[in-house]
This record gives sequence, structure tokens and C-alpha cells, in this order.
Amino acid sequence: MDQQRFARNYITCLERRDFAAARSLLLLWVEAYFSSLPAAPSRQQLTTPDLWGCLAQYASISGDRTPVDDFWDRLDAIHPQRPTHDTIPLLGIPILNRPDLLVRLIDSLDQRIETLAIVDNSIGAGLSDSEELGRLLAQLEREPPAGIGQVRVARPFGNQGVAASWNAILSSFPEAPYALLVNNDVVFAPGVLARVIERIDPRRPQFLPLLPPPQEFSAFALTAAAWNRVGLFDANFHPAYCEDLDYAERLRSCEAIDWITCEALQSLQEQANPTRSATIASDPRLEACNRTTYLLNCLWLHSTRRRENPHPGTWMRRWLSQWSLEPAPCSDPDPVRPVSGARRS
Repeated sequence: MDQQRFARNYITCLERRDFAAARSLLLLWVEAYFSSLPAAPSRQQLTTPDLWGCLAQYASISGDRTPVDDFWDRLDAIHPQRPTHDTIPLLGIPILNRPDLLVRLIDSLDQRIETLAIVDNSIGAGLSDSEELGRLLAQLEREPPAGIGQVRVARPFGNQGVAASWNAILSSFPEAPYALLVNNDVVFAPGVLARVIERIDPRRPQFLPLLPPPQEFSAFALTAAAWNRVGLFDANFHPAYCEDLDYAERLRSCEAIDWITCEALQSLQEQANPTRSATIASDPRLEACNRTTYLLNCLWLHSTRRRENPHPGTWMRRWLSQWSLEPAPCSDPDPVRPVSGARRS
């Protein structure tokens, strides 16, 4: 498809102030673009900045967003290349306290993990084991345990909450075909991770809970195609609880989502995880705070405005907008000078 020819003809229409012709040309261009794509296009094949720019310019000048909306609707139906894995591509864990439980979780891994992504929500929380947790996370970054390719730790200014932490993990690694998101108090029963790898099809919008209700979101696999359909988690649920009910509702309301219930897998996990909510139960102050914020989250769960605009297509936009930079040329930088304070008179 000749992108430059379409662009030149579009510019000619604008110069003539012929918006009707420009609109028709853009719709034809969009049709030709999607018709030219293979069944499972790569990111490079999907990248078409000339078309993106012309669509945005037309909407800005004319006020007509129909061609733009048509483009996004068609993009929702695209299933990009998603390589199959014999490993877990992304394991994500938000953590507030109890580094001992994180060690227990890591010790239970019996399949290779490409990336272990941890969100450290303990900073500024005033918890007794925050320093111990910080040392553990730094050690994991320096020396990833056997079977883990890399450990990445996000350290926000304060407790971001579960939903925002999950969002940070998902959106920071859009190249991962799926993520396994778990609470830090979970352990994996032997063989469960192998079953996850076997059951998940990265090309499809799938959700696979590893535990039965009501603990489905304590450990679950979510494909990029799934969160591209229903959007990210609602970070208005803070710091924890009810974000799972909201997301389950959105998953079930989307006909394209494949909700996988594997009772044998869930039974194994349930036997390995007889206790729940160890993070909050380990500190009476957290339990007291949670009693209040839980009710506020329930209030948000039952509000009408919660259902407004969950932004589908989030994964696709994040995936396409990645910056892939060539390594910077080596140079001899000037020596780093000490930072001085403001001059004193």
C-alpha cells in the first residue's frame, strides 16, 4: 500500500478545503491499511505514522471524529503476533509488608520466569519490616534467584494500592503476551505453573484464575489481549478490595473474553493456600485502616460513574507507542561535578 500517495492526496484535499473528499479518502485509506495486514501483524507492520497523523489532523480541523473512531474500532479486532512461551513471561507482585512471605512465594516457583516485577508499596508506610523488605528487594534486583531472568522493582512515593500496582506492572511490560499477577502471601502448588503455561493462549483475550471464588484475584493470569479489551484496573479502588469485583464484572460483560475455570488447578492451589489476607492480618493498624477504606471502596463499587469509560484499547496503544532506541554512542563524559547549593551572599 502506497502510504505516501494517500498522504499526498489527503493534503491536496485539505488545501482545497474539500473536507468531504478528505473524509472519503481517509476512510478508504483506513480500509486499505487494514486489508493489507496479515492475520497476525507485527508491531512494525501495524505502525503507520502517516495515517495516524492525517486522521488526527482531520479530526482537529473538521471536528469530525468518525474516521478516527472507525480506525480505533478496527484496531480492536486485530490480534498481533504473540509468540508461545514455555516460561512465564511476566510475574507481577505488589507488596506492602511481610518479606518472609515473598521469599516463600519465590521458593515455590517451579517454572522459569522471564521477568519478576515487584511494586514496593512499603515506602513511607511506617511498617516495622519496611527496611528488611527494602534490603530483600535490592538483593533480588542484584542477584535474581535461579530460574528468574530479571527482577524489576518499582518504588513509588507511597502505597499505590493493588489496582494501581497491577496497572503499573501491565503497562510497563506491554511486550509480555500475558502476566501472572499474585498477592505476595500466595504460594504455588507443584505443577500449577506448568498447567498455566499449557492452558493460556497468548493470542486470545483470556483470564485464568488460579483459585476458586472469592479468591480468584489473589492469583490469576491475564493476557494482553484481555486487558486490551476491557482496559486496566480501576485505581479509584484504593488501597485494596473491590477492584476485583469491578474487573470481574467488566470481564464477564465482554463477550470476547475467555474466562477459563480449571477446577483441578484451583483445587491444588487452594490446598497449598489455606490462609488468606496475610498482609492485613499481620498488623492490627492495617486492619483498622482497611475497615474504613473497604467501605469507601464499596461505595465506589455501587456508583454509576464507576462504569463510565474504562478505555478499551489501552494495551494496543501502549504496545505501539514504545520507544525503541538504538544504544547511545560511547563517549568520554565530563567529570561529574558536585552539586552545590544556592549561592550565599
